[in-house]
Amino acid sequence: MLFLSACSSTQTKQGWENFLSFFGENPQIDPDALDSLEHISGTKLVLLNTPTIKFYDLAVVRVTYYAINIDLFQTGVPIGSLEITKSDICFQGECAPKSLAARKIFGVVSYGDLFDDIFLGNDIFQGKGLRISRSGVLTQRFLMNNQEILYERTADYTVFKNLSNGVVISIQPYVPPTINPPNPRGR
Repeated sequence: MLFLSACSSTQTKQGWENFLSFFGENPQIDPDALDSLEHISGTKLVLLNTPTIKFYDLAVVRVTYYAINIDLFQTGVPIGSLEITKSDICFQGECAPKSLAARKIFGVVSYGDLFDDIFLGNDIFQGKGLRISRSGVLTQRFLMNNQEILYERTADYTVFKNLSNGVVISIQPYVPPTINPPNPRGR
């Protein structure tokens, strides 16, 4: 489903070093920082239409200090796990450097942290072509390397589209249906 090269065998030590590197030399952990990411974590309806990944169903997104973890489900059954760390993108334990994985996933118009920026709802390509509508929709639309990019985001959804090569990533919160069906007798 996603082809990436293997991670090094010293994952535990390297993982801990990567974790510590997020905090610099003097780790200052702000307990309120994760609260600002609360709207990103949770159950999402995710569409991934890329040359390497084809997926449309529910996913559980967990954002931590050291990684974005995306657990993919197909009809309620776990089918895979995608992890985006500071330096790698991993699928099912197979890892690749972010820049290589991004190029394979997005094509020629990409950069290493593009996946992160989309899942976190950040500006992409340094805010190129950014417009804000009256209704609060943030839209970036621009042409780069003969590729037309459209990126929209609100509190309700995030959509990235490369209109030239068909790559689409869409993320929206999953709202379960109501359990109480209407009562035909009116009681």
